[in-house]
Amino acid sequence: MENGAALHSILVVDDDATNLRILQEILKSAYKVYASPSGERALSFLENRIPDLIMLDVGMPGMSGYDLLKRLKGDERLASVPVIFLTVREGRESEEEAFRLGAVDYIVKPVTAGVVRARVDLHIELGNYRKRIEKLVGQKTERLGRVQDSILKILSGVTAWRDDGESGHIERTAAYAGLAVKGLLETDDPVYRVTPQYGDSIIKASKLHDIGHVAIPDSILMKPGELTPEEFAVMKKHTVIGAAIIDDAINGLGDDSSFLATAREIVVSHHEWWNGGGYPNAVSGREIPLSGRVVAIADTYDILTADSLCKTALTHGEAMRVIHEETGSHFDPRMIEILEEIFPAFAGVKPQT
Repeated sequence: MENGAALHSILVVDDDATNLRILQEILKSAYKVYASPSGERALSFLENRIPDLIMLDVGMPGMSGYDLLKRLKGDERLASVPVIFLTVREGRESEEEAFRLGAVDYIVKPVTAGVVRARVDLHIELGNYRKRIEKLVGQKTERLGRVQDSILKILSGVTAWRDDGESGHIERTAAYAGLAVKGLLETDDPVYRVTPQYGDSIIKASKLHDIGHVAIPDSILMKPGELTPEEFAVMKKHTVIGAAIIDDAINGLGDDSSFLATAREIVVSHHEWWNGGGYPNAVSGREIPLSGRVVAIADTYDILTADSLCKTALTHGEAMRVIHEETGSHFDPRMIEILEEIFPAFAGVKPQT
């Protein structure tokens, strides 16, 4: 142990006072040792302190060591604390039971100082190693997240400049998607409730929904009037082109990450209609990924409420009337119902120029 470093703490749980004293004597020179004569008292201690390791007697009256270990493993705060069983019984059955319940080791009583110190030192060091690994993984995950955000910003920026020279539509669509996700995080409908991770992926990936525009000719993408049927056929290809771009990224990484998988869902499905009248695959209902249904609402609302080369912006109320008129044909009716309380907040997202 490094000079000045805080001592690691050990909780010893044993109904035999002599065993408690022996273990305290063995360990006190290197560790801060706490003693508890029962499982019930140990739980009270653990309400306020989390030790680095627990040594636990199996055969205690009342709450046995097995019972206490089950409680520990069911508590998120304590589940990762390593537990060494103390037992007077030898045999494969007790050993297997200890490991099945989550113990990391066991020591047969009567204990000897050398065995106790060796086992405890080993598991304390393994715990230190695990914490160092978790810290490194956390740092790398955070760094990867920053890299992902930077790449996302670059790609969405390319899409924005390819479209109209500004990122207003992309940022607003992401903002509306974020509000919709908020509603789906809070709903009590298990079919529509999303996890925070999936919700975050939807918000971030929504910025890539039109990435396929990079391959659409300027004469079509920037045309001020309505597109001809032939031009619209070309325009519709931006969904499959965008999906191919995401597929290249997935294949290049060798990993179908949750973020990229969600991005692909959105890119290829945000123009699908609930009644099957959309593109590129004319899928319908819940065959359309939930992420695509969210971005369809967000994208449409922004198109309706923002000025463009073709039209003047609608008010929030006018846009909502259009969305409600197209509910059941274009939009998922249950999702619209869930988001009714969220829609007023859409009006607070200011157009960005």
